[in-house]
Amino acid sequence: MARKMPALVGIGRPTRWSDRSLPTLLLCASLLGAGVCFAAPVMDSAADETKEIAWQVWVTPNLTLEFWQEVADAFVADHPDVTVELIEANAAVTPSADDFIKTRIAAGDVPDLMSNINIKDFADAGILWALPDDDPDLQRIRNLDTARYQGTLYGLPTSMQPQGLLFYNKALFAEAGLTDTPKTWDQFLAACGALRDAGITPIITGGQWVAGFVFSMLTSADVFQNNTEWYADRWDGKVDFETGFAEAGEYFQQLVDGECFNKGALSVGYADLEQQFLAGNGAIYPMGSWFTAAEGNADKDFEVGVFYPPTSGGAQHLMQGLNYGSIGIHDGSEHPETTYELLKFVLMDDVYGARLLEVDGLFSALDPPLTYPMTPLQLELQDLLAEAPTTSGLYGLIVGEPPPAGIMAVYDRVGQSFLAGQVTDVGSALSELDEFWADAER
Repeated sequence: MARKMPALVGIGRPTRWSDRSLPTLLLCASLLGAGVCFAAPVMDSAADETKEIAWQVWVTPNLTLEFWQEVADAFVADHPDVTVELIEANAAVTPSADDFIKTRIAAGDVPDLMSNINIKDFADAGILWALPDDDPDLQRIRNLDTARYQGTLYGLPTSMQPQGLLFYNKALFAEAGLTDTPKTWDQFLAACGALRDAGITPIITGGQWVAGFVFSMLTSADVFQNNTEWYADRWDGKVDFETGFAEAGEYFQQLVDGECFNKGALSVGYADLEQQFLAGNGAIYPMGSWFTAAEGNADKDFEVGVFYPPTSGGAQHLMQGLNYGSIGIHDGSEHPETTYELLKFVLMDDVYGARLLEVDGLFSALDPPLTYPMTPLQLELQDLLAEAPTTSGLYGLIVGEPPPAGIMAVYDRVGQSFLAGQVTDVGSALSELDEFWADAER
């Protein structure tokens, strides 16, 4: 049954770890070589005691702090014995919350609920609480097993998030005489040339993590559509970046040499980048499905369409988060069961679970699915998703197996070096990814 939207209420006094009583047993774990002690997990306290939950939220231009505050207030309205403190990690600063949480771990100040983290790394470190397999609510989740790590469930894959997408300004395409979206590299280069010759910036992108994300998107589509287990094969030494990405890397270099990207791209931050595209300052915007939410709320005078990144032969390949189980519970939480109820509320509630999908351009993986009114662009994307014969992750996501922790930062450096015009030898630039991988542990 759909729940009514509650009025906003206060969430009570902010939680501080120093306010909490120390448990009698400590679990010591090692994370990235640094010895760190964690409070051993304990059961929720007596029902009449106020339960204080610290929730690290992931803040983006779509997922604002105000949105997360509204969700927290709604949960507290249904659980008057709970207070929730929001702790912000921001996408404008980092592509994930991993380093943010590691800093909190080192300080002994770990949130009960952690968002946008690498489940594998934190599970290996022994700080994630295993979710209850016998919960009947989990029977609603399609492909639940895709979220398991070494047989254990630490996160819930309640949505799909296509990440390798090219959004385009239909008015600017028409102005440049383009009637079709390109599917091959040659067609894409020609389209960018037509846009450039018409005085239009072909591709708009930015610095920080966006540079690595876009480099991965525009090169990985061709590589991974031929081998959706590529990261697994890289672990086994069967493939490498210097040779496996050579052709795709040369193609990306042609985009740079052909002045297909906005000037000064590396100085543009993620939040500004989205607004620049919505203002009509570029024809093509490489990004993930979360952009569709911002597009639906934008005041603009042009339509936006979407297509897959081109490949050498024109094959369509979908790159997405294969599951969205990147929200985990701290194993040292004093109230793991209550935190688990908050986790389910965020992802599965009829109102707020659906709103999370809507505000971030996600697609439900529940049965029956959570639904929301889709924009024309989201409907166009939904139709597009059925066209790709192959699917994989990209960047720091699973491609057969997860890549080593920290790979996104290496992609970022490589992408930034291309966009800065510093690459004189593509093979040497790609070798940085191989060198990092060679030193990583599986």
